[in-house]
Parts: sequence; C-alpha cells; structure tokens
Amino acid sequence: MTTFAVDSVEEAVTPLETVPLGTLVGEALWLAPAAETRVVDPEGVHPLLAAVHIAFAEHRPLVLSPDVVWLTLAQGFAHHIRLHSDALRGRLVRHAGRKTLTVDVPAAPRTEEEFRSTLTAFRELLREELGPGLPRLLSCDFSTSTDVERMAGDVVLMDAMSPYFDFALSVLCGIPRITLLGTPEDWRAIRRRIDVLAEFDLGWWISSLIPIADEFVRASEGQPDRELWSELYKPRRAYGWDRASGWVTRLFPYVQNIGRFDKRNPMLEQSHADMMKLVDRDDDDWFMGPGLALHEAPSGLSCVPLQLSAVTSDWRETWSLEAGVLAVAVDSEGALVPRAGVLVRRSHASMSQVIERIVAEHSVTRATGSSTYQGVAELNALYDHVKCATLFPDTKPWRLRSTAEHTEVHIPVVADGEHVVPVRCLVDLPDGTVLALRYCSGRRPHCYVRLRSDALEPLSLPPGKRPEDEVMLELERVTPPLRSRQCATDIPVVGPSLTDLLVHALEHGGSTDLPALRPLLEELEPWENPPPRAPMPQRRK
Repeated sequence: MTTFAVDSVEEAVTPLETVPLGTLVGEALWLAPAAETRVVDPEGVHPLLAAVHIAFAEHRPLVLSPDVVWLTLAQGFAHHIRLHSDALRGRLVRHAGRKTLTVDVPAAPRTEEEFRSTLTAFRELLREELGPGLPRLLSCDFSTSTDVERMAGDVVLMDAMSPYFDFALSVLCGIPRITLLGTPEDWRAIRRRIDVLAEFDLGWWISSLIPIADEFVRASEGQPDRELWSELYKPRRAYGWDRASGWVTRLFPYVQNIGRFDKRNPMLEQSHADMMKLVDRDDDDWFMGPGLALHEAPSGLSCVPLQLSAVTSDWRETWSLEAGVLAVAVDSEGALVPRAGVLVRRSHASMSQVIERIVAEHSVTRATGSSTYQGVAELNALYDHVKCATLFPDTKPWRLRSTAEHTEVHIPVVADGEHVVPVRCLVDLPDGTVLALRYCSGRRPHCYVRLRSDALEPLSLPPGKRPEDEVMLELERVTPPLRSRQCATDIPVVGPSLTDLLVHALEHGGSTDLPALRPLLEELEPWENPPPRAPMPQRRK
C-alpha cells in the first residue's frame, strides 16, 4: 500500500452522507457486501467514476484497489466481446451456437459460501472449455482480493462468455410425500367429468387425462403407483431448471404461442408411457426430450370484465372478476398447498388484451413477422402483432406509428441549455400532441411523456456538423433528430405504461384527457441535470 499527495487543496473533514447498500440495489436474493453496508449514493454514475468525481469536487482523499480498477477494465473487455462475438468466436471457443454449462447443486444457493462454490464451479467449466488463459486473465487474484472480489471476477468472466454459453444450475430435487385431500368418490367424480369433456372435440387432450385421473382414484384408495408419482414433474434430471417434462404438464391443453395461449400443448402429442420409453433409451445424463417451460403454461386466472356506469353522470369504470387456482399456501407441517381464490379489482388490461381489442375494433395493419424492435416489453408485444394502427380514425384518431416512423426528439433540460434528454415518439394524438417514450436512465423506470408537435423543429447545428451525428437512440431507421422548444419543466409525464394509456383511449372514445403526473424534469438523474458551471476565475496579470 502506498499513499501520496496530488493536489494542493485543503482536505475536507465533514463526514459524507451515506445510505445502506441495500437501498440502492433494491430487492436481491443475496448481496455482498451486506445490505447494511454504508455507502455513498453514486446517483446512477459508475461507482469508480463517482468516487473520483466526489473526491475531486469536495477535496476528499481517494483509495483505489487493483480489484476495482481491473474489474472496470474487465467489464469493458466483456462488453467488447459481446459487441464483436461473431468476429471473435474462432479465437475464443471451438463450438458453434451456444453451449449450456450446468453445475449440479443440492439446493439453490443462498449463502456466501454456496455462491462462492457455485461460481468457482462455473469458472472450472469455462477453464475446461477455453483453457486456462482467459479465466486467469479476467480473475481478481491480487493481494487485496477477498472472496467478494474473486466472485465478481468470476461473474465478469461469465458475462464475457455469455454470447457463447448459457449457464444453468441443476438442483437435485424430489417430492418427499403427497397428500390427496377429499374422498375416493371426489376423485371418481373428476374421472366421470373428464368423459363429458371429451364430447367437446377434446379427444386429443382427454386421452392423456384418463390415465392420470385413474391414478388419482387408485392413489386416493391407498394404492399409489410410486414410480408414476415420481414422474409428476420430471422423470429425472431434465434440461433446464424451469422446464417440466412430467405428467403434470398434461393438465394444460393450451400453452403459450407468441404472447397468446392458443397452441396445443406439444406434450400431448405422445402418451406419458411412450415418453418414458424415450427416457429409458436416452443414455445421456440429461433428458433432452419433450418438456414445457414453466412460463409457457397459462398462469392467469379466469377473468370476467364487469362494466360499471352511473345513470346520472358520465362516470364509467371497469372491474375485473377473477378466480381460479390463486396461490400456494404452506400448512402446519411445511407442505405446499395450492389454493383456490376469487378476487375483484379495477381492471388493468395486459398489452395482449389491448392488441386483441384494437385488432377487433379499429384500423390496423398487422405485422407479418416478429418485429425487429427490441426494448420495452409492452412495445415488443405490440410490434410483434401490429405494424401500425389508428384508433377511432373517423372521430378522434390515435395513430400508433410503425417502428420505421419512430422519431427521436431532443428535449432541453432547461430553456436554451446544452443538456438534452432524448425521447422516442410513438403515438400521434388528435389534439396535435405526441406520446413519446423516455427510456430508463440509471435507477429510474421508463415513462411516457406528452409533447406538442408544433413545438418540434429541426436541430440547429454549426457548419460542418450533420444531424445524423446527433443521434442518441437506436431506431429502426436513422433519421435526423428533432428538437423541442419545450424544456423538461414544461413536458408532462403521463404514465409508466403505454398499455394503460391505450386502455384509457379505448374506454373513453379517444379522449386525450390524460393525467399530468409530474414534469419530466423530476424524472432526471442528477447527472442529466447538472448545476451550471461556475465561471472560470480570471488569471491575475
């Protein structure tokens, strides 16, 4: 360790304000250093850069470790590999496509020791794939390195290799015991009802349900087939921790298909017995046969909209009546108990519901394939199904632009200021305003703002500078950005969800009476709205 003087300034002695680390990172399954560790809030800036900035601006000493400097460089190197993964593939790996590296664990890691062991195992697997050079290059193995720094180095290595590898944990699991509630007659009643379902063109599903229902009856009578029940979730170690290949998947006739649950469950294409024969023939340690990702099964409740209105006013509201298998409880002995439930709430439609309604009721150009847009989830869903659309075209048109029509607009933080905030224009409203997406920045969530279209104008650039050089966002079609004459204090945030804004339009005939929650200025990170620069002192002659 060495300490040396740098600038001739008086060292600050007042204590810095600190906060618990946990308040900055939010909810986490595990965190090191501990959540209660006191730290300075970097306000969305890289912590190394923030530390240097505060030390310089406030005349405070600075401590730098080899680990922090090397991790910063290693992350930059990892970013370079991700950007140029195809060009570098031949120099780094020998396989095509992506390869899954799996670590077996007895239980999901929860403690520092368990995470350290898990990350060390992934490092060893990467060493086998890459040779010792790159894992050693990216490691934190300095005299200052603790377990935390070494684990951070392991994660950076995994990040660098993420274009070529997927990483999975296999938790060796099983169900110790199962309790069937009710009487054998209850289970026989379900078996009889399944025969009735077959009358509704569901033979392709019922053929799988009959042997399952028969087993429920036998088990309720005290004669369970233990081997069959051991195949409830997975026949044995199956690919992907969140992938089910057991007969429980056959309880769902339809599964997810590009945002909709309208595809016949592929698990029903062969019987459970035939699939177990595949397991027996598979010599691999992993069962690579059919399976269903957990998120592919419909998890929603049965939902019925209830329209409320007042006879003596224009008040309207939509409630949602929902019911089904609602939650998983835990009984006094620690057993998991799926529970039925019913709830009533104000309706908040999903984007898929909004898309269905727009397609059914308004002017739409359907998408012919998956969209090239990559970004906010609700926009991904929208543009996978809709190229462009106009709501209420004959009265109060809301025009949803295609991705090729998206426009970048620069909003000055303050009037005539040099700092700007870029937004993406998405929806033209009938009153001459535009809804635009303001991407998240730092720890802030993304939001939607409302601009006046008559306040948009071409950028004013000095000679020799092209408008294309000022592009700050990744759009499908590069066009010169516009600049708003409104500043961030004049532009309202109207909500965090385009889905909710479209629901408002659909339920109110295209009304543009949207809430102004707060000015855009309040959404900015401190580094986006820096204080004015102090004038340079005049040098004495």
